[in-house]
Amino acid sequence: MKHNTTNEACKHAQFIKYGGRRRQCVHCYATWRFRTKKRGPKAAKRRTANLQRTFVEQFTIAQQARRSSIGAKGLAKRHAQSLAILCKRPWSHAIPRGALILVMDAMWFRKNDALNTVYLLGLRAVRGDDLHFLRPILRPGHESQKRWREVIDEIPFSTRKRISAIVSDSFSGAGGIAKEQRWIFQRCQAHLLLRLETICGDNKRTVSFWKGRQELKRLAYALMNAPSETVATKLTDEFARLGEQRECPARLRQIVTETLRYLHEFRACYLHPELRLPATTNALENTNGRVRSLLNRSRGCRTPESLIRWITGFLYFHPTVKCRPKLPTKLKR
Repeated sequence: MKHNTTNEACKHAQFIKYGGRRRQCVHCYATWRFRTKKRGPKAAKRRTANLQRTFVEQFTIAQQARRSSIGAKGLAKRHAQSLAILCKRPWSHAIPRGALILVMDAMWFRKNDALNTVYLLGLRAVRGDDLHFLRPILRPGHESQKRWREVIDEIPFSTRKRISAIVSDSFSGAGGIAKEQRWIFQRCQAHLLLRLETICGDNKRTVSFWKGRQELKRLAYALMNAPSETVATKLTDEFARLGEQRECPARLRQIVTETLRYLHEFRACYLHPELRLPATTNALENTNGRVRSLLNRSRGCRTPESLIRWITGFLYFHPTVKCRPKLPTKLKR
């Protein structure tokens, strides 16, 4: 069989418009799409594989460099570029539907005598157990009520009006923010019990009022875990009686007074069982510990900008965490 190797193909010398950007040859009726030529080199594709190894598989950049043909400096530069592009993207993680619970916590970092605070916010559906993180926010200085108001105002209004309650530690102004927004406020019980554990520890038998300290710690644990209001009232009377004794230290007496003043906020999870409130901020505290472990392992946060990028990248790959209620209830389907 003979093949015709001569160049007899149509050159498409004459063509007409065949739609928006398509053209058609008037001789062979072939069609093609006309694309305008773009100037400059093609944009490099930024892949998230190295970010996946850093934030999910917990490999350092030096460990990744040993397994690749790229040096540690080149890989660190590529990693920084990919992370910067990732942080410029809109926050793609969805917000749960229905009524919401806002869980708040902050962690501070000191670098070169400069203090920066990262504000973390998570939203959990009343009828769910998954806490969805919002984009972290970095502010200079200490944690303050003014900064928290600014951070809360950055939540979209359509989302903010669906919030029914907040859970946080006892930072200054937390109750005022909840009252202004008409939210139920659940104070973290773990922070209170940790303060009592520090003062009333078992290793302080030589201090004054040691038996009273142990009894106050036991009553506080029982008070935070008593679902019945009748039992809670009896425990409250015993708790107040011990705090009023003359031998009770002034610092411990102050904690007893504050606990009794805000007892309805510490026990909001029992007073409002329909909201399925968590009693602590342990979900965020656990995430804070994982973030600090990552930063200590990577040692790549030399500026506040790089700090917020690394935390944003970590939360991008870990968008949710379990946040279960104090009183588990059966959900209606």
